[in-house]
Amino acid sequence: MLRDLPPRARWYIIAVIASGALTFGLLLPRATFTPIGPLVFLVLLSTLTAAFKVQLPIASGSNMSVSYVVDIASLILRGPHASMIVGAASGWSQTTINAQTPNPVYRTLFNMSILIITVQASGQVYQRLGGGPQTDVIAIALPLAGMALTYFFVNTMPIAFAIALTTNQSAWRIWKTEFASSAPNYMLGAAAAAIVIAGTERAGYWLTLLLAAAPLYLTYKMYRAGVESEARQGAILAAAHDAIITMDQRLDIREFNPAAERMFGYTRLGMLGRSVELLLPAADRAKEIEAIREYMTTGHGPLAGGRRLELTALRADGTEFPVELTVARMGTEGRAGLTGFIRDITEQRALEEQLRQSQKLEAIGRLAGGVAHDFNNILASIMGAADLLSMQLPPDAPAVGEANEIKQAVERGAGLTRQLLAFSRRQATRSRLFALGDVVRGMDTMLRRLIGREVELEIIDCARSPTVRADSGQIEQVVLNLAINARDAMPEGGRLTVRVDQVHLDEAAALALVEGNAGRYARLSVIDTGTGMDEATKARLFEPFFTTKEQGKGTGLGLSIVYGIVKQSGGYISVLSEPGRGSTFNIYLPLAAVPEPSPASV
Repeated sequence: MLRDLPPRARWYIIAVIASGALTFGLLLPRATFTPIGPLVFLVLLSTLTAAFKVQLPIASGSNMSVSYVVDIASLILRGPHASMIVGAASGWSQTTINAQTPNPVYRTLFNMSILIITVQASGQVYQRLGGGPQTDVIAIALPLAGMALTYFFVNTMPIAFAIALTTNQSAWRIWKTEFASSAPNYMLGAAAAAIVIAGTERAGYWLTLLLAAAPLYLTYKMYRAGVESEARQGAILAAAHDAIITMDQRLDIREFNPAAERMFGYTRLGMLGRSVELLLPAADRAKEIEAIREYMTTGHGPLAGGRRLELTALRADGTEFPVELTVARMGTEGRAGLTGFIRDITEQRALEEQLRQSQKLEAIGRLAGGVAHDFNNILASIMGAADLLSMQLPPDAPAVGEANEIKQAVERGAGLTRQLLAFSRRQATRSRLFALGDVVRGMDTMLRRLIGREVELEIIDCARSPTVRADSGQIEQVVLNLAINARDAMPEGGRLTVRVDQVHLDEAAALALVEGNAGRYARLSVIDTGTGMDEATKARLFEPFFTTKEQGKGTGLGLSIVYGIVKQSGGYISVLSEPGRGSTFNIYLPLAAVPEPSPASV
């Protein structure tokens, strides 16, 4: 709607429409309408051919509008006043019967007004330069050129100005990139009109109409084929999930599909004619532009052969994000261009990082398990020797106390190896079926004593608590370790929530867990309102002996044990946290099928 446009664009369009209406109303009474037959023929021809274009061999993408040729012919034959009707008919049909999509009324009126003013101005120039309906073809060369150039400038510049006001761009840049190169087309169109008129004068209107029928039909067939091709291309561009951007040889954007709008935060109209450099951060811009230009001019470089180039892109809001670029060359050598296919790989990078973390923890777990196993053997030997020493010493011997200290040290070492074995998933388990909510609710009193009065505890269980198959003692250990971690993150007090529910993970959610599978899971969530964690801390969170606590206040094994138990139970764990916004640990355990009770024997 007109009211949706920026104020300056709205008033400009209203002014153009008013000028067109005033020009038409004041000058139409001066027109000569007789003979009426040829004028009606020109009006119908202009209306029916408004969307037809003939491809020109002068450059890639150059074409000549058939209705423009009709407008010029009308100006030569009938003068500027009567030709306003032909121009208005052409402008009306371009945005109505020949339009691929519906247009608002103001756009139709604007288009008609531009053509009325254009026809009047170019016709006046033609007459003032000595042109007329019966002038020799050679003699009208100068008037014809003047009329064509006037038509070109008066027709294109107001449109460029309207686009500039609508999209807040430079009118000169829009005109230069979108319209300037079409000047030769207008000159050729004017020449074609003069040739058609010369043939008409010799053969007569009706014979000319018959002779023009075949070319017009072929033009119509080509037009329909072009419309269908453009419709298919438009459907592909609209449906594509990847951004598709077409660039000319100056790297100015010629096409910007909906996926590109969503990815970069710009509108299509706002990007047409602008440099692709706008989508690249300043730090990497020179290197990436060099690679694109090298491929465009030589066909070689890092983008050759359909290779994918990973680079950093820039959104409209200034945020940078990783993308994967593949390009294809198009056009002729003289007017080469590129089509770029751009994929946002932010999620892919995140998944790769999660996979690396998972693989690193897996490797650390294997190492820790091997070390713990060997260390256990050493501790067993030391414990055996200490027991023999205690048995050989008299009860009151001073060395008995030292032997007991050796045993206590061995016990502490054994506790450490048990924690390492829990992380490496080599600990013996006793799996059974149990309701996850029952186990968590049973820990209420213990958890309240553990976290203290400064922290408020809330345990939430769903109506039908999910059943899992795991070691209930280990699950209790998981809850305890997470509660301790949450308590330490809330030194000034806060709120700890332990929630149990059932969730369904779709493919996308499962993929986010790196090793997850889609399906239904029991979810155990431990949520605190503590200090939260930054990305660097989250990256090392489950590594053994990693801790952010002061020396002597933590072993750095609590969360490692949680990770090991969850993995050993066939589950997955995810962490959501930001500095100052608390943390949420989500543990997903596979739902277990509850066996149906057997019927009582009679």
